[in-house]
Parts: sequence; structure tokens; C-alpha cells
Amino acid sequence: MATDTKELSISRRKLILRDSVAFLSLTLITVVLFAITLFLFRSFMAHRTELAKRWSDRGQAALTAAKPEQAIAAYRTALSYAPGEHAYELKLAQALGEAGRTEESYNYFMGLWETEPGSGFINLQLARLAAQKRDVQDATNFYRASIYGTWEGDGVQRRREVRLELAQYLISQHDAVAARTDLLIAGGNAPDTPEIDNTLARMLEQAGDAADALSYYRKAIAVDPKNQTTLDNAANLAYAMGDFNAAHTLLERAVRNHKDDADDVTLLARTERLLQLMPAEGLSAKEKVDRALADRAIAKKRLNSCIAQRGTALPAGLQVLNERWANGGGVTNRAALLQDTDKQAAVLQLTYDTEMELETDQVCGSATGDDALLLLLAKSMQKTGQ
Repeated sequence: MATDTKELSISRRKLILRDSVAFLSLTLITVVLFAITLFLFRSFMAHRTELAKRWSDRGQAALTAAKPEQAIAAYRTALSYAPGEHAYELKLAQALGEAGRTEESYNYFMGLWETEPGSGFINLQLARLAAQKRDVQDATNFYRASIYGTWEGDGVQRRREVRLELAQYLISQHDAVAARTDLLIAGGNAPDTPEIDNTLARMLEQAGDAADALSYYRKAIAVDPKNQTTLDNAANLAYAMGDFNAAHTLLERAVRNHKDDADDVTLLARTERLLQLMPAEGLSAKEKVDRALADRAIAKKRLNSCIAQRGTALPAGLQVLNERWANGGGVTNRAALLQDTDKQAAVLQLTYDTEMELETDQVCGSATGDDALLLLLAKSMQKTGQ
């Protein structure tokens, strides 16, 4: 009986040992198979990631080479290896837009916008696409969302660039008031560099804000006084504004820097002559009267020449003008003018009215020489309401 019990115990031990060895073997085999599977899976995923990167690089190369259709195919392939990769989705949407597939690109970016409505980049792309679709309101709204959105890297610079782009778009839509507002905001947040100041000046000029444009040109000149292009732009703008003193100062600097610039030399000479003809504030009463009488004589000579060409058949405008001269509107008594500033103003007004009226007469022809300069003064006074 004892022998049977001992044999049974030994049998049990052998069975347990055999089962343990079998279990351990299966466990080891499972671990090995898992390791092999994991290795193969990771190798497969790494290969997919590598393929996605390779196709993405091809897409970027195609975009750089202005081949958006090839870029679209490349990014779609990249996304097949890396589904949902945000960077590839953005590039695919961009490529669609560059390929002229505006509606597809817009819809794709809208899908991305729904998951990231605060993205500065996505809002900027939507703004540009809305502009292409001639949707002014959406374009403006997306531009503003881009300005206040989130940006990677230098957000301050990117927001300024987007605001300038918005201002340019508003100018193209003939909304000069809104464009001016955005330009002045951009200028208030920008560093004083000649490049930025020149950009703001040119755009403010396009927006019809000549005074602020000239101010930014002067800022640029203060930092870079030898920049001939800036000096020329500022001088021409001041001249067009009728600020002939400022134009003269700027042109003198420009000619001093580049004496061989024929355009600047010519404009400087014209400006100097204009300043000689102007009875400007700051002159003595005698100098003002002398200039007013000299201007009067120039205009009267042109009027007489025009009347002589026409003979007795004068159009209504010239008849009225001639009657004003005949009725003493152009008083020549120096003593009387010295005592009466209203009479001085009347002489100048008649002079300017004469040049303006004669310019509209086809027989008389266009003004030349001093007459052309007086006409410019007349238009300048009319523009400024002086």
C-alpha cells in the first residue's frame, strides 16, 4: 500500500513538471512571437512614416517648382500612409488653391478650420480664397480672424504682415478709410525701420492719405538719409500735395546726393520757380504785392494772347473772365494793394481763375512755362481750399 502511494506521488510530480515545462515553453514561444510581431509592426509603421515623409518632400518640391497638380498627388499619397497628419492636410489644401481649384481648397480649409478656428494660418488661407471668390465680407472677416489668431514663431511679425495684406486688399476694393485705419494700426505696432516705413508710406499714399504717407517717408529718411528712392518718393508726394517748401528741401537733398539725376534737377528748378511766384506767408507785405502783380501780368498776357487767337467770338466763360479784368478786378495800384489784403487776395484769385479757365479752352492750348506753374498753384489752392 505504501509503495502504491509513493508511485502515485512520483507520477504526480512528473506530471506537474511536464505541465510546467510545457507552460513555460508556450510562454516563451508566445513572448518570442509577440516580440517578432511587434518588431514587424514597428518596422511596417516606420516604413509607412518614411514613405509618407518621402511623398511629402516630393509634394513640397512640386509646390516650390510651381507644379501644384503634382503636389496634390504627392500629398494625397503621403496622407494614405499617414492618415490625419495635420501638416500634410494643410499642404494639400494649399496645393489645391495654387492649382486654381479654389472651391476644393476652400472646402478643405473649412474642414480644417472647424477643428482649429483660431489658427492664424488657416484663417489667412481662407481669407485669400474668399478674396478669389470675390466674397469681400468673408475675406475681410477671415483676414481679421487671422490677425487675432494663433501663430507659430514670430506672431507679432506675422500679424503685421497679415494686417498689411488686408490693407492692400481693402485698397483694391476702394475702401480707403478702412485701409488707412489698418495701416496706421500696423505702423503703431511696427519698429521704425526704413523698409517698414517705406512700405507704410507707399500704401498710405495708395489709400489717399498723403499727409501720413509723407510722415512715414520722413521717418525712413531720418534713419536712411542717403536713400535716393525714398527722397524721390517723398519729394514727388510733397510736390503733388502742393507742399512746395517741403518738396524743395527734399529735392535739394536728392540732387546733392545724385547731381546727374535729370528728373530731380528739372523738378527742383520748377519748384524753385514756383516758390518765387508764390506770395507765401512769411514774406513782407511789399514782397507779397510784388509777386501778386508779377503773377497777374503773366496771366493777363496769356489771356490777351488767347483772345487774340479767337478774335471777337469769345465763349461764355472767356467773356465773363474778360469782363472781370475790364471792371477793375485786377487792380494794379501797388499802394492800394499794400493797404488792403482783400484786394491782394482778389488779384491772386483772378490770376488763378484765369489760368484755370484758359486751360479748359481748346483754342488757347495748354499752359506752358510760368503759366503752367501758376495753373499748378491754382489747382493746389483749390484742393486745399485756400
